[in-house]
This record gives sequence, C-alpha cells and structure tokens, in this order.
Amino acid sequence: MKQVLLVFMLGLFACKPEFEPIDYGHDACAHCKMTIIDKRFAAEIVTEKGKAYKFDDLACLLKYTEEENFNSIGMILFVSDYSKPDNNFLDAHQAVYLHSGIFKSPMNGNLAAFASAKEAAPFKDSLQSDLLKLEDLGTNE
Repeated sequence: MKQVLLVFMLGLFACKPEFEPIDYGHDACAHCKMTIIDKRFAAEIVTEKGKAYKFDDLACLLKYTEEENFNSIGMILFVSDYSKPDNNFLDAHQAVYLHSGIFKSPMNGNLAAFASAKEAAPFKDSLQSDLLKLEDLGTNE
C-alpha cells in the first residue's frame, strides 16, 4: 500500500506546472515553427498538466492561444524580460509591456516585456508610449 501511495505522490509532483528552460538555437516556436534564437522576446505557456509550449515572440503566443482556444485554467504564461534576457522569465500577468517598431521581434509582434514600470521607464519615456498589461494584448485570459 505504501508503494502505491509513493508512486501516486511522485506522479503528482511530476505534473507540477513549472517553467521549462528554452534551448536557444534548438527549440522551435509552437506557433510558427521557427527556431527560437532571440532571448529578449521568448515566451512560454505551461499547462496545468506541466506541458510547455515555447514561442519565439509574444505575438506567436497570443496567436496560438487564440487559434487553439487555450483554456486559461491552470495555465501559466512566462515572458522574457527585455532588459535582462539572461535572467529568469517573468510571470506574464505581472509584467508590463511596450509596443513599438523599435523592438524588432522575430515575428514583428514588436512587444517588449519588463519586470516593472521602473524597468520600462527609459524606453517608455523615449517612445512616449503607454505601458500595457497582458489583458491589453488580447489574450484569452
């Protein structure tokens, strides 16, 4: 009986949704199938069952969720921090975004994610643009 319980508990932990690192230059975008190269624009969805979908551009993530009618229950969204692309990914719901042609993202989504308004301020001021939240970007949330 203890063995069955142990196997069950291990199964629960194995399915815990968490970020799966992107292998740049090898992993392909779940939407456009291009190889993910630019660390500044990468994004990821992790389902409640722990399956990771990786994207080369936030625009691809947004299109994918729309086209596939993704259910947001238990889903976690991650985005790369434009100003610190080598750091951990950000929770997409907590991040702030700027949209501009100066952000030449792989699929021309031209959205950059930042950890906070303070981090985005230098770009925001020069662009004279409003900060956006994930809800402003048209997700199925």
